Amino acid sequence: MPGAGPVKVVTDKAVLEAESETGELVLASLYPGVTADEVRDGVGWPLRCRSQLGAVDPPTGPELHLLREVMDPKRLFLKG
Repeated sequence: MPGAGPVKVVTDKAVLEAESETGELVLASLYPGVTADEVRDGVGWPLRCRSQLGAVDPPTGPELHLLREVMDPKRLFLKG
């Protein structure tokens, strides 16, 4: 996908990354407590997975503070 298209998509359940050869988005990493089947159920195509799925670490205390108090203090985008 030289020069166009997304290279990574971050969702509320997982991270999808584009394969360099085809540009197809594939499941690359999961958030804690989420399964690959849950992610597959939420997309409109037969989602493939990388052979080694990564795990997304939950945000640290300082990261949560930055997100909630500095970047979105009115909770327009972040809930909870």
